[in-house]
Amino acid sequence: MLFCDETNVNSKKTNWLEGLIVFAVITGILLPVRLFFVAYVSDNWFGSFGLIGAISIVLLTLAKKDKLGRFGQMFNRQIEKFQHGKKAKIAYGQSILFLVILGGTIFAIEAGNSEFLELKNELMAEYEEFSEPEEFLAQTENIGFAEWVSGFVGLFLAIFFAFPQVAAVFAVLNEMFDGWVLHFYTVGFVEYLELFGILLYHRFAFRKPDVSVESSESFANS
Repeated sequence: MLFCDETNVNSKKTNWLEGLIVFAVITGILLPVRLFFVAYVSDNWFGSFGLIGAISIVLLTLAKKDKLGRFGQMFNRQIEKFQHGKKAKIAYGQSILFLVILGGTIFAIEAGNSEFLELKNELMAEYEEFSEPEEFLAQTENIGFAEWVSGFVGLFLAIFFAFPQVAAVFAVLNEMFDGWVLHFYTVGFVEYLELFGILLYHRFAFRKPDVSVESSESFANS
């Protein structure tokens, strides 16, 4: 019994270490590429999506063909863990949820800067704190946990029943912080879009053939 417990602990440590190594290597490859692209090619983060996706697909293909040595084996094991069972549901569910939240916020900011621009200007003129980011952040420090929860629920409902106001507020906040809100959400959206795409590509491109179908075909051919 003790031996089994020690084996499980060692297995978890190995799995954790493998995940850390894979994450570090992938980040070490993709992040510099993205930063180089944004710095010297285009400051539009969506522009690097195709480039990063292509590199990710090449890595997946090389790993599947056992061209990346021990790292490729670790990479395959880690990707496989997100294709089955609870981890798959969490990974896909989280990706979809964050894509909806991040994409919806980006859409709201863009709408607030175009379709609801007049409402945005009215808010900025009516509430002076929007022109002082430091004062605005200082006010949020006094908000309690219950107020944050009720505010989040209220914001969620307002998206459906008062979208113009929500879009205008997001656009104001984005302008208040010099466009960093839109930049941050765009980066997050691209990251999750890439993650979701990589998981889907691995799931369908390297799907194992159905054993029952293969058996039926072999029996028919014989």
